[in-house]
Amino acid sequence: MKLKLSILALLALLIAGCNREPLPVPLEEGGKIVTISVNISPETRVAYDDANRTLSWESGDQLLLAGYDADGLYMNQTSLFTYNTGTVNSFNGQQIIGAATYKAYYPATVTLDANGSVQPLPDAFWQQTQTGDGTTGHLKNKLLLFDEVANSIDQAFNLELKNSILKFNLSNIPQKVGELDQLIYTVETSSGVFKSMTLNVTGITFSSTVNSMTAFLAFDPAVVKIAANGKAKILLIGVLPYVWRSGKVTGGKNYLKGNRYTGTVSSGWTLDNPLIYVAESNVNPAGNGFVANPTACQGGGYFDFNAAKAIDISGYHLPDLVEWSGIVPKYVSNQNYYVRFNSPYSYDGITENVTVQGENVSMLSDFRTTSNRVSYALRYKGTHMVSAWKYEYVYDTNKEHTHLKITSHNVAPSVTIGDIEDGTFWTSGTGNDVVRYFPAGGYYNNGSPNNVGLQGYYRSSTVYSTAGAWNMYFNSTYAISYYGNIQTNEFTVRLFVPGN
Repeated sequence: MKLKLSILALLALLIAGCNREPLPVPLEEGGKIVTISVNISPETRVAYDDANRTLSWESGDQLLLAGYDADGLYMNQTSLFTYNTGTVNSFNGQQIIGAATYKAYYPATVTLDANGSVQPLPDAFWQQTQTGDGTTGHLKNKLLLFDEVANSIDQAFNLELKNSILKFNLSNIPQKVGELDQLIYTVETSSGVFKSMTLNVTGITFSSTVNSMTAFLAFDPAVVKIAANGKAKILLIGVLPYVWRSGKVTGGKNYLKGNRYTGTVSSGWTLDNPLIYVAESNVNPAGNGFVANPTACQGGGYFDFNAAKAIDISGYHLPDLVEWSGIVPKYVSNQNYYVRFNSPYSYDGITENVTVQGENVSMLSDFRTTSNRVSYALRYKGTHMVSAWKYEYVYDTNKEHTHLKITSHNVAPSVTIGDIEDGTFWTSGTGNDVVRYFPAGGYYNNGSPNNVGLQGYYRSSTVYSTAGAWNMYFNSTYAISYYGNIQTNEFTVRLFVPGN
């Protein structure tokens, strides 16, 4: 959306009362006090307040002027110029002795290197907190306006906007999000590389009567873009985290400086729990769909490594090792199995590195195993997906419906593994449970079935050796993501929803 400013104006529109950051002290004193004229280029296309598309200076606004000598070389000296309250577009400040020309920068907190170039802004610069629905006051100190054409002090400075603003119009937000803490916008800037921008939020609580919001986020379009066929997501972190994900953006998206963009989402919000991205049942024998009964040990398809990788069902993919590890912990030689069904063990503060929806996640996890075919875990500690997990080996004496049942639901950071291993924990909050069943289909070797109704073998896309591949495996003793099974054996297949 391209907007034009009426000129002479910057920033009063935004909500008053924003905290100003500390301002630098001029490097040299002694020059005379002068008044300069400052315009905003009529080609600047972002203006806030958002309704009237206007900007205006307000009391206390300051510019940083950098001095250049007669040869056009940066003098490594700067001076602060302060807005003349009540005037149209003038600022007072101290001349830099010996400076022939100047460049101007807003906000005055930017820093310049020895050549006079603006140094990269720290990530902290873009930290923003929106208070209430639809407010824009948090943008005030996040608008970058520069005049990088050297002017004499008696010429008007024409400021050009260097950043962009994204306006989010979000609706039909689930009530379970509750009090909102953060909105995180993530884009795929190149294949498999993601950039996130975080907007802290206060004063918005979703309920049966409040299910929409408008948010504004200032950002640097030089580092934020969506690559061709890249994806984007909007994550709302509150009592429970909910996420909206785009499909592939065919042509990508390059954001341009000075533009205001609008993103509208009215449906597609899902709970952000790792288990929710696992298909609900196994792939059928034809490899073109899913079986109807999620616990039946027979009736599903069996695939060797290459056949499993060749399965093409729209909206799903064969998970690799680190994706499977996000659901069932990876085998670790010194600990062996974190999920056990026939002996009690305790594991605390275990570091796990997994992938969820294409993004790498480093987390801490606690595990409690039992001797009654149930194992508990508190996983994804230190992330917004911190969640309780229950693993159950459900045995059928007829060997028709033996399966691994995994239940997970998001919890508050205050929940402990002690809470989770208490059986009463799982009798409440079940409305947030995500449940998946993995039948013990065994495997086929040279056309012969093995361990059907006793053990489960699930393909991954990760090679272990020339002949071997990683897989997810379980039996009545443990469940692991494991290596060592040969590629030519035929295993059952469970697909995941694609990354991001």
